[in-house]
Amino acid sequence: MACSGAHVPLKVRTPAGEVTVLARDGAEAERLRTRIDAYLAGAHDDFGDVPVPAGTDFQRACWQACRTIPRGETRSYAWLAAAAGSPGAARAAGQAMRRNPMPIVVPCHRVVGAGRWIGGYSGEARTDGPMIGIKVALLQLEADRADISFCTHIGALRRATQENIAT
Repeated sequence: MACSGAHVPLKVRTPAGEVTVLARDGAEAERLRTRIDAYLAGAHDDFGDVPVPAGTDFQRACWQACRTIPRGETRSYAWLAAAAGSPGAARAAGQAMRRNPMPIVVPCHRVVGAGRWIGGYSGEARTDGPMIGIKVALLQLEADRADISFCTHIGALRRATQENIAT
C-alpha cells in the first residue's frame, strides 16, 4: 500500500539534528511522532505497518527493500538495487534513498556506499554536511543497542568517508 496526496511535514529531533518526515495527515504525523520518539529512546520498531510512500515503482521497491535491513546493520546501494529487482542500478537506488520522504520510517541511514563509504542522507550528498552527522548518529544509536562489532563498523565508515573527502 502506498500513501499519496497532500503531506504533513513532521519535524523530528534526532541526537544530531532535525529531519523531516512527510506523513499523510495530521493524525498519522502524531502517531509517527510518538513512535519515532520511542525509537530514538531505544524502542525497537520496524514501522512495517506504515504504508510505503508514493513514488515510482523502483523507488517504492527500494524503500520496501530498505525496510528489511535489520536494525544495527547496513547494506550497500548495490545490495539495495538488487533487492529491489534491478541489479546494477546502485546509483538509481541511491537516488531513491535521496528522495525518501520518510527517513527513519524507511531507514535509509542503513544504506551505505561501496568501500564502506557512508553515502548521503536525507537528500544531502555532501559528506561533510549536517545531514551526514544525523546518519552517523542514527547508526550509532542502533549500534549502542546492537553488538559491539557494529561500533567498529561505524568507525570504519567514518574513516572511509574521511578518506574519500581527502581524495
